[in-house]
Amino acid sequence: MACSNRDFRIGLLVPAGNTTFEPDFISAFSSQISIHAHRVIAKRSYPYESHESMDDINEEAVKEVEKLARARVHFGAYGFTTATFYRGRVFAEQLEQRLTQVLGVPTVVPSLALLEALAFLKVKKISVVTPYPQWNNETLKMFLNDTPYEIVAFKGDERPKEVAKKNYFWHQSPDEAAAFIKEASHIGADAVVLPCTAWRTFEVIEELEADLNIPVVTANQATIWSLARRASIEYALRPRGTLFTKGNGELGIGKDFLFPPTLL
Repeated sequence: MACSNRDFRIGLLVPAGNTTFEPDFISAFSSQISIHAHRVIAKRSYPYESHESMDDINEEAVKEVEKLARARVHFGAYGFTTATFYRGRVFAEQLEQRLTQVLGVPTVVPSLALLEALAFLKVKKISVVTPYPQWNNETLKMFLNDTPYEIVAFKGDERPKEVAKKNYFWHQSPDEAAAFIKEASHIGADAVVLPCTAWRTFEVIEELEADLNIPVVTANQATIWSLARRASIEYALRPRGTLFTKGNGELGIGKDFLFPPTLL
């Protein structure tokens, strides 16, 4: 697929307080791809994330994505991992279909992209590290337990939710996130899984892989990779970590892949 400069548009539906999803997308692609974002927020205010708050924001997401369609984007992505795994895989698939239908073009959701990436890497055992408090972690475990992947280690925010609320771990700097992840046990794991699109882990993938010696898969990385793969715009994707650089030809990017001069 060949496009002239900035001829391919990606539409992002982003939770209002998330300031990480867009920068990660922008840094992942060459200038041939333009990124267009629309923010979404729940109608009501909730003290903590819950099934009710996720239901609320997802309904708003389905409504708001219609506005993003006005940008005539070619592909879309929804930047909220918890809101796509909290009711299980079937729900995630149904939500992805609803967003796709309203946007009018294929839309990727992070939780399914993570599973797609793990399958691509032929992973069997995973170590999961999250910035989430208890409720998010419990629902994530339920989601992952319904997949072929064995969780050999799981680390999240163990502080009481009242304490966590004052400074959620997904607000960590990349260095702080990397230190938190390195402190966890990854013994026996084939890959490390880092959910949460607001957590700045995309920026430290190479550092983590060099330290841990196994692939690292983040929510934003998997979403970007899945979208590029489905949209056949891998020619504009800047390699980042094993997932992007695995040289089996399936994605079209190997460790010796060179961008055409016009993309640099």
